[in-house]
Amino acid sequence: MSVIPDGTPVVLLNAFPVDRAQWDPLIDALADLDAIPGDVISFDMPGIGEMPLPDDEPSLELIADAAVAAMRETTGHEAAVWIGCSMGGYVAMAVAERHPGAVAGIGLIATRATADTEEAHAKRLATADALEGAAGAEDPRGMAEGLVGTQGAARDALVAAIAANIAQHSGDGIAWGQRAMAARPDRVEVLKEMDAPAVVLGGALDGLVGAEELEVMAQALGVEVALVEGVGHLAAFEAPMEVARLLAPLTST
Repeated sequence: MSVIPDGTPVVLLNAFPVDRAQWDPLIDALADLDAIPGDVISFDMPGIGEMPLPDDEPSLELIADAAVAAMRETTGHEAAVWIGCSMGGYVAMAVAERHPGAVAGIGLIATRATADTEEAHAKRLATADALEGAAGAEDPRGMAEGLVGTQGAARDALVAAIAANIAQHSGDGIAWGQRAMAARPDRVEVLKEMDAPAVVLGGALDGLVGAEELEVMAQALGVEVALVEGVGHLAAFEAPMEVARLLAPLTST
């Protein structure tokens, strides 16, 4: 029996502004379900975690190109299952547009295919300007509160973990991410043209991405939205086993 992973690789793309540690609970849950027969790769975004800031202008397309090249070089596979949460979903959709042959499947968690509204675009740029050169986010706890939907006894530990993660990252890194997201185009048509298995899911208590935005992506892909009850924007961190079961048909290929 071979012990070398030989299935389709899985690439996990982070939400903003946390690093790849957000995926640890999901990876463990997928392993428990025996749903990761291939390599699993997680990438930090530029300026987040261990990923340095590039000299290039902020761009999701830059991340997408680098991620595809790294996946192929690391695994020897031409295609992977791309699973992205929030900003990571934007990157996954950029991969689908620029490298369709690299997509064996796509999982979109708490993200949207539409571009920012004028108001949201301006807010991102204002936030980026305010954080440029700063040591880090002004209020990591406040940011974490908005990302976690879980209520009750488990909430405080989840919020504290995400706040500690956010607090590690520089203002320049967070600003770079905001500018990259502000520049993204609408990619609904990209999803309509995809011919690969897909999952669209989100948290029922997500205050950042609503069910109607998930539905736009699901309709474009020809799938149903899966809403995870009791959790927010970081559904895979808050309810890893439930999310793993929803993603298992993708990752088990």
